[in-house]
Amino acid sequence: MKANQKKYRISVLLDMSKSSALVLESAVELAKRMDGSIEVFHVKPTTNIIKGDSQLSAIRTLNQDDRSTRAKIKDFISSIGKKENLSISYKLEYGNVKNRVRDYLALQKPDILVLGKRRPIMGSFFESITDFVIDNVSDTNVLILGDDHKFHSFEDINLGIFGTGFKETDLEVIQDLKRNSEKPVRHFGISDDSESTDHAYPWQKTINYTFSKGANALDGLVNYVSRTNTQLLCVPKKSSKNFLFGASRLKEVVRKANVPLMILGK
Repeated sequence: MKANQKKYRISVLLDMSKSSALVLESAVELAKRMDGSIEVFHVKPTTNIIKGDSQLSAIRTLNQDDRSTRAKIKDFISSIGKKENLSISYKLEYGNVKNRVRDYLALQKPDILVLGKRRPIMGSFFESITDFVIDNVSDTNVLILGDDHKFHSFEDINLGIFGTGFKETDLEVIQDLKRNSEKPVRHFGISDDSESTDHAYPWQKTINYTFSKGANALDGLVNYVSRTNTQLLCVPKKSSKNFLFGASRLKEVVRKANVPLMILGK
């Protein structure tokens, strides 16, 4: 690692809605905890901007919108960055949101992508983008926050893990989230009575919560995660021996969980 180079490159996907401040502030806390740099990425759909305009008029409209949007983003990130004494860069692109997000992730390959997850509302922007990211990201860990999820600090956080398919790089991320915290990590799993829940992890102490396989096992598990005051649940994207994480099952976890999720898949 070069001098002054941060360990983690963190990208924050923002729609500039009212919840964006909570998402960016949480990303800032994450960067402080894990020695990370931050870049905000915002995509502005062009359909509504140029609809019904002539080509020349459309260009003028786009230029005006570009200046206005950039000023808004700069003011937004500057207010948060100055408060935390942290430099925050940004990228603004126009076009199809999913295509621009896919291209950005493929080109930039951030270590961690932070985005918000709104509660189910028909037509919600990030509801579809969350599913899209899960389907398409391959080289990036993803932190998903709900509208009401804000980390005041990652210091001494209550961490949970779900499943057993963690790679060495996944465990390193969890270790960096823990740092020197002596709090145990809670392991949540779904298995039958014949499967072992005794796994070796690099941290000092793990508390196991195992749920028997069944139609309502996942519902019971995610409810218990909240009851144990787990503040962040880490889930491997890859399939594990004891629990199959396909894209659809992972989306089910995302939809049902009432705590922020870190999907580890780098």
